Amino acid sequence: MLPVPALQTNRRAAFLSLKERLAAVRQPAPPQERRLPCELPALDGALGGGLPTGLVTLEGAPSSGRGAIAFRALAAASRSAFVALLDDGGCYPPALAEAGVLMERLLIVPVREGTLARALDTLLRSRVCRVVLVRARAWSAAIWGRFARLARETGSTLLALLDGTLQAPAGLPALRLRCRSERLVLCGRGSVGGALLGFDFSVEPFARALPSRTPISLHALRSGATAPVRERSLRNGRAPQRTLRAHA
Repeated sequence: MLPVPALQTNRRAAFLSLKERLAAVRQPAPPQERRLPCELPALDGALGGGLPTGLVTLEGAPSSGRGAIAFRALAAASRSAFVALLDDGGCYPPALAEAGVLMERLLIVPVREGTLARALDTLLRSRVCRVVLVRARAWSAAIWGRFARLARETGSTLLALLDGTLQAPAGLPALRLRCRSERLVLCGRGSVGGALLGFDFSVEPFARALPSRTPISLHALRSGATAPVRERSLRNGRAPQRTLRAHA
């Protein structure tokens, strides 16, 4: 039997050896936040790769560009996961298919005014969909907070379309995108016999982690060949005639 001093020395040596071996083991790097690209290079670059998980609000008037961002995000996510859209009667599937959304991976949930919040809560808790798109209502701060928490915990991106008069409580959205139309892009001369190819819009991002809130100019044009188009500004009414290549 070893004497007590020798036993304590051996234990201490074994402890120090184990401590050194554990210190030599590299700790795994913290996982990077998963970003969802919306395939608008200027916007993805400004956001560090795309939209974050959690609550993302798309704010602005109708036809301000918020739908273009939402549809592109759905299209990108549908290539590797299921996505969902809560339809309150305004869903137009051909527009989703044209934006590149894989319809076999899109879950369209019909909702009514009294069932919207409950349907959204159930859908987020199911953890089935990578992205959920909803037209938001004037919910209480408690309901907004529950949806933001569920989106973070489930690793999904909740895209909430907000009209200009509606706003989520401060601090809850992981990202706010304020959209504004800049000009319409028309094919042909005037409205008679002309066609709407798309529009240009600007996006102003708001998030604590962003170094800049400078508005970003983007395009929401249909893919196609070169066509004579006419830009009609929504701000000053000028309409310079020129030829552009329409692109998505």
